[in-house]
Amino acid sequence: MKILLEKGDSEQQIKMAEALLANGLVSAIERVTYQCAKVQKSDDEVATAVIEVVAEFGVCTQWTAVYRVLVDYCGWDSEIAKFSKRMNKLLIDVRLSHKCTYQSIQKPLAQNSILRKNFLEWKKYRVPYGDRVFSRQMTIAEKLMKRLSISA
Repeated sequence: MKILLEKGDSEQQIKMAEALLANGLVSAIERVTYQCAKVQKSDDEVATAVIEVVAEFGVCTQWTAVYRVLVDYCGWDSEIAKFSKRMNKLLIDVRLSHKCTYQSIQKPLAQNSILRKNFLEWKKYRVPYGDRVFSRQMTIAEKLMKRLSISA
C-alpha cells in the first residue's frame, strides 16, 4: 500500500506518512499534484460572477469557495492576503453583505483539510454525514464555475 501526499496536507500528516514508511507499514509515499485546466477570465467577468454568488452567501467564510475556484482555474495568487487584496480592489465600488477578508478564507482552510486541496479533489470527497460546511462551500464553488463557464 502507498500513501499519496497532496498540496495542502499538514506537517503532521506528512510526518505520519514518513513514520509509516519507516516502520514498513506502507511501501511508498508519492506526492500528487493535480492541475486544473486554466481559463482566461477578465476582471469584469470575474467581478460579475462573484457579485452574483456573494449574494447567495449564508456566511462570510464561503469566500473560501471563491478562492479555491479562482486560484485553481483562473490562476489567481494562492497567497490569501494577496488574493483578498485583489478581490477587494476588483469589487471596490460594490456593497457586499460579506466582505472578502484574510480571516474569511483562512478560517475554513484551517478547520477542514479538504478545503486546502485542489478543486478536483473536492469532487472526489465523500462528505461525512452532517458536514454542512463542505457542502455549502461546494455549492458556492459550483455556482461560480457555472457563471464563469468553467467545467471540471
